[in-house]
Amino acid sequence: MSESQRKRAKTMTTASKTATPKKTKSKTGVARKPKTEVGKAIESSKRDITKSENSKEITKKDTKSESKKKDNKSESKKKDNKSENTDLPALPKSEPAHDSFLVVAGTYERILYGLEARVVGSVMTLNPQFIFPAHIGCIKAVSAGGRYLASGSTDEVIKLYDLKKRVELGSLHEHSGSITALQFHGGSHLLSASEDGVICIFRTNDWEPLKMLRGHKGAVNSIAIHPSGKLALSVAQDRTIIIWNLLTGQRASRVKTPQVGEIVAWSPSGSHYIVAYATEVQVYKVGQTESLATVFSKQRILCALVASYENAEYVLCGSQDKRIHIYSADGVERASVVCHENRIKGLSLVDVVLDGVVHAVVVSISSDGRIKTWKLADLLDPICKNAEQSTASDEVMDLVAEPLATYNADVRLTCVASSTATF
Repeated sequence: MSESQRKRAKTMTTASKTATPKKTKSKTGVARKPKTEVGKAIESSKRDITKSENSKEITKKDTKSESKKKDNKSESKKKDNKSENTDLPALPKSEPAHDSFLVVAGTYERILYGLEARVVGSVMTLNPQFIFPAHIGCIKAVSAGGRYLASGSTDEVIKLYDLKKRVELGSLHEHSGSITALQFHGGSHLLSASEDGVICIFRTNDWEPLKMLRGHKGAVNSIAIHPSGKLALSVAQDRTIIIWNLLTGQRASRVKTPQVGEIVAWSPSGSHYIVAYATEVQVYKVGQTESLATVFSKQRILCALVASYENAEYVLCGSQDKRIHIYSADGVERASVVCHENRIKGLSLVDVVLDGVVHAVVVSISSDGRIKTWKLADLLDPICKNAEQSTASDEVMDLVAEPLATYNADVRLTCVASSTATF
């Protein structure tokens, strides 16, 4: 080998020694290459990935536990929502009473009266079925639905009764004020209103309070459930009328009224409703905020309802002057009839078969202690005939009518309800 070849080989050996890194031993005794900057980066990234994977596993565990908790919460919420479901079923067309129907009246003297109106042909009699002290305060509201009866008083308690078994079921204590209104929807639900400004919806199969409707800032004076069970109306001392969506249990709309609304009621068809104030009544159509007509009375209105007769609707108002005043749906007074010897405190309407024909019967009560029943046709037929014969459409007729039946309770009556269900 020449001198130049030796030098070239020496240079290559030196270069190879320089290029080949030294091998080091790990803690386990296995030889490994020293880390370069890229290797360090890869190692650190591996560590980060490992950490992230570990953290992911922990997160997954936490997420699973959280998701389980959320599932449990959602399930409990679903249960709550189920229990708070306020969807009221639509009422089937009620069958008229054939042989008898029930009349229930409350009194200032805390006594609850239950009468059976017995029908034989065209003759009706009112016979007491139960009379007992129900509350420790004045009874302000009564309602009957299916087999159940409810009464509300100034003692802030709702008493419940089973008409079939003729026993008291117990009492409801959800309100913190005098009970001002009660209404059954069929036999499945009960709505109650109070001076505490709250409306409560109860389910009758277990008397569970499904929803507390809070929207008024004053005492609720009156409530009315739409025949479909989807809507309810309420008026209160805060001068508002609220339409409630019973499918959701929420307020649908809230409208200010010019005066304090004292009574609210639906028409039998559910297309119209009325709001009664001290001396006037406004007639509304569903979906419209402006009233269709306004009824003006010279006497204080204490009770009111809407009745259908001969394809027309009429507003009947019981007043301070012992009369029932009858108005057409356009707000014109058509007639009035003296019914009692004192102010009329309550009106109720029920369909009854008389002589094989279905007739609407009006039940009226008064502070004179008498409960009376009237055939609606006896009150409205003269108005219809007068409208056909007379050109003076503004003529107010002074009617004389005989009641179908009378019962003297000899106490001061405050409220009334009627039902075709008898047991």
